[in-house]
Amino acid sequence: LRFSDALAQMHDCRETSLGGEVVSRYTGFPGEEQICFETRLWLETATGELHLEWTPLAGAERVTRVSWPGPMAFDEVRSDWQTVLPLRQGLLIPNNWPNPVGRLPFGGRFGTADAYLPWFGQIRPEGGYLLLCDTPANAGYELFQKEGGSTRAGVWLDASLGSMTPRRFRYLFFDACTYNDLCKAYRRIVREEGRLVTLEEKAVRLPAIRKLCGCSFLHKSVKTHVDPESRFFDPQNPGKNDHLTPFAVHAGHVRELYAAGSGPLYVHVDGWAQAGYDNRHPDADSVCAEAGGPEGLRSLIDAVHEGGGLLGLHDQYRDFYHHAPSYDPDLACRNPDGSIPGHAMWAGGPQSYLCTTQAQRFLRRNLSLLEEAGVLPDCSYLDVFTCNEGDECANPRHRMTREESYRLRCRCFAYLASKGILSSSEEVNDWAAGDQVFCHYAPYEFMMNPPGAPQPGLPVPLYNLVYHDCVIQPWMMEKTQDGGDYMLYALLNAGAPYLERDPAYPNIDGAFGGGDEMTLGEKIRRCRTVAQLQEKTVFAEMLSHEFPDGDPARQRTVFANGYVKNKVMEFVGPGVASMTTDYRNGVDVMTTETTCLSSIWRTDADTKEFLEKHHRGDEFKELNPEAVAYYDGCVEIDLSTIKPMIALPFHPSNA
Repeated sequence: LRFSDALAQMHDCRETSLGGEVVSRYTGFPGEEQICFETRLWLETATGELHLEWTPLAGAERVTRVSWPGPMAFDEVRSDWQTVLPLRQGLLIPNNWPNPVGRLPFGGRFGTADAYLPWFGQIRPEGGYLLLCDTPANAGYELFQKEGGSTRAGVWLDASLGSMTPRRFRYLFFDACTYNDLCKAYRRIVREEGRLVTLEEKAVRLPAIRKLCGCSFLHKSVKTHVDPESRFFDPQNPGKNDHLTPFAVHAGHVRELYAAGSGPLYVHVDGWAQAGYDNRHPDADSVCAEAGGPEGLRSLIDAVHEGGGLLGLHDQYRDFYHHAPSYDPDLACRNPDGSIPGHAMWAGGPQSYLCTTQAQRFLRRNLSLLEEAGVLPDCSYLDVFTCNEGDECANPRHRMTREESYRLRCRCFAYLASKGILSSSEEVNDWAAGDQVFCHYAPYEFMMNPPGAPQPGLPVPLYNLVYHDCVIQPWMMEKTQDGGDYMLYALLNAGAPYLERDPAYPNIDGAFGGGDEMTLGEKIRRCRTVAQLQEKTVFAEMLSHEFPDGDPARQRTVFANGYVKNKVMEFVGPGVASMTTDYRNGVDVMTTETTCLSSIWRTDADTKEFLEKHHRGDEFKELNPEAVAYYDGCVEIDLSTIKPMIALPFHPSNA
């Protein structure tokens, strides 16, 4: 049905104390006479925001989906007409982009991996808009794209537990703007609503957050068992279905990495429970005996702590496996027609979905049993919570809407915090940002596709422009087979680095392999570079991201504490002559701590003498700035005011 199909329409324009509004009522649809709904559009005088409301008045149970508000006309095929999409970390789609966005796993639903943020926008040289969904639990975006041409974006709404409910949106309009302006406008809204909780604030309650900052990440697995009914069961290669790596082996490996100079590590452990990875959840309540039992896991935790690191355990309170001792259909999510949805994709075989009303109860039970066994993890990873849609349950004993499911997931994060445990989940999302501490990853969409696959747009860090200083995000560090290097994105986003990432399933979650092999030493050096940057910027807001000169191959991010990627430091001035080249070299080594790309010093007779002493006199070149030189910034230091200091151990910042 189209709105215009309504045989009876009423439109009322009026002024209120908050602004002008238009209220419209639609009824008398041919063949669906019982359906009646109302729309309300009002312009808020104080903010200039245009509010939109859709309210069912009758026949709400007859409506399963509504496409409203519809897409804006946005059809000029130009690179400076761009759609801003919250697909995973973020996507910018110029209107002349050659490749359309592919199939979206969650249909564009807000609150999932398809939309870390509950809004989208479109911008062009003269202005732009942001469309924010204030009731995002049962809504999403839809795209209308012409290959190599324009993109239109609209909204869809679906029913909750078999009935449509009122929905609210708002448009924010901008003059000349970029995607940065849209993100900062939304960050302001989140702050005004009291939902912006920074890592600095979280660290007051959970001091271990500061210990996590600067860690390189390790993702390891202990026990794998693939059920014969699982999609991943391989009857031709039985060895792939069952394998075991004892805790002691992982502990030895961690110590080897520390000895190699890895720095502190965060170690994520899959398959630590008796049943193995992705098996018999939510009953991960006992430690795998053949891997070493509780004593072996405690020894692994001790090994991680020796180098100043933290350890987290994989857990799962959504997938409800039929082989779990606790499985009870009465606790599973139920559709309004009484059916119980499920599948048998993952390693544990047949499963339903645990109603989120039960999740915290199983979490409390499992943590108490681990505590009785003397196992005290630093962190807990609650799988899929932040990337999969909230669930709904029509069971009258524990009826639950999707919005309630999201709130109940956050309660699980809050419970972990009450126990002093840092919470993690698979990805990130707007609804979880106030409670979640860190994640498994928060990638760009292209990272989830095989290297060389067509990109659906330009990757932009929309989520980090809103929440960089609220949730710690680790990044892949692979060199891909098509010549790419994910380390560059780790640096741009000032995230934590993955030193080693053992995939649970092949060719899923960006685990495609086939890239350039690196030595352990090279991996560690790369990770230390990223980790040191992350340690210095983790509590800072990401202020902006840009493509200098419009070139996607060159990107720059700026953080609130002044750290800027791709800067070159140049040391000039009369004070340089008072420093020997040995002394200059000592200062130059420390420029790494500023996260600059490189550094340059003016040269003089002392430089030439230094090179001659090292039999390199023929390499001397005179370097001086031009008489008129332009810089992005200047730091002026009066050497006569510098007093000698003694550096304390371990880190230059202690000086």
